[in-house]
Amino acid sequence: FIGAAARNGAVAALVAKPDANIALPQLVVTDVAVALDALGTETRTAHAAAGGQLVGITGSVGKTGSKEMLAHLLCRTPGSTGCVASRASFNNHLGVPLTLSLLPDARSDTGVAPAVQEMGMNAAGEISQLSRMARPDVAVITCIADSHAGFFSSLADIAAAKAEIFDGMSPDGIAILNRDDEFFDDLAARARAAGITRIKTFGTHEQADYRLVSTTAVAAGQQITARLGDRDVEFILGMRSAHWAQNAMAVLATIDALGLDAAESAQNLHDFNDLPGRGAMSTGRFAKLGITLIDDSYNAGPRSMQAALASLHSAAPQILVLSDMLELGDASAAAHTALAPPILALRPRVVITIGDEMARMASNLPCLAASHHHADTPAAAISILHKLVCDGDTIFIKGSLGSGAWRVARAVLDAFSEAGPETAGDTISAT
Repeated sequence: FIGAAARNGAVAALVAKPDANIALPQLVVTDVAVALDALGTETRTAHAAAGGQLVGITGSVGKTGSKEMLAHLLCRTPGSTGCVASRASFNNHLGVPLTLSLLPDARSDTGVAPAVQEMGMNAAGEISQLSRMARPDVAVITCIADSHAGFFSSLADIAAAKAEIFDGMSPDGIAILNRDDEFFDDLAARARAAGITRIKTFGTHEQADYRLVSTTAVAAGQQITARLGDRDVEFILGMRSAHWAQNAMAVLATIDALGLDAAESAQNLHDFNDLPGRGAMSTGRFAKLGITLIDDSYNAGPRSMQAALASLHSAAPQILVLSDMLELGDASAAAHTALAPPILALRPRVVITIGDEMARMASNLPCLAASHHHADTPAAAISILHKLVCDGDTIFIKGSLGSGAWRVARAVLDAFSEAGPETAGDTISAT
């Protein structure tokens, strides 16, 4: 691993067992994980001492998208010094200290930028540890859903685990909660129990502090009308799915919590529209044919899959490539079965499934018998796609990261690159 790191541009390595045969500075420690935690903690301490603020974001869905949207705005909002945001989904016991270790302090020539840190979990207690390390000034919980049902016995247990984000906050911190969520009262109570009295809310609920009033589909994405505190605001959001409008409310509440102008910042969401694997629409040549790809392959849970399928009616894809939604436990069969109505409503010519759950869902629908093609692996799905695609087709791809839909999307995008660029377009996504 040290050699690979050196070849990929690393300037030093933190190791428990040094390799004298590799010409790379190596800092030897007893336990790399413990040392990494200490490095992240100390760097965050210096960042906070210099006035740096940190936003922690968690939730069952929407974490990474909200993090990216907030980073997008912080780099464009007047009065902001930019931000340091966790890469990809660096949201666990390794990703969080790695991100924290990059934070600027008082020695920075560009000022002490705020940080945006995503926090994920697979078990109770994990977010508490991450929060105590990162010590967020602002904590956002996007929503509670069954994306982690395989690791927990109930949604209430998931909500309790997400509420651990308050454990590392000081009493003068700000909690930002989804007013539409069925666990809002429980989450607010957990925040207050942690000594946090400033609780801001977002959603469509009439009592939400940052309220989504209406959305209208337009060529550029969504025309959104919102009430931000006591201000009525209209703006364009470059993402098409309604789920992204909710994320925007959470992000604008966060902008306000950081002391910036949320209404002004909202006007910079018109060009937030090109997240890889998050619904980016592009055209090119695949199997020597001109096609359109809607790449939503980054990840999937029941809520985001339903929202994504619902957003596709205007695009009318001829081909759906769907891989299993993972980590759902006993709820998995029902969650996959529930996808049948929105799939049928789209009337696709071809449905390619990857994974046992998606295959079972499709095979139980006689009306899909002629259009359903099952692939045991992403490679097999790519082969099927080569055989069945037609000139002018629109292809939609989505599934959990671990079930491999992204590999199919990568193959299509690689074909686009080899054939030469055509056009990159809008974005349709729900995660």
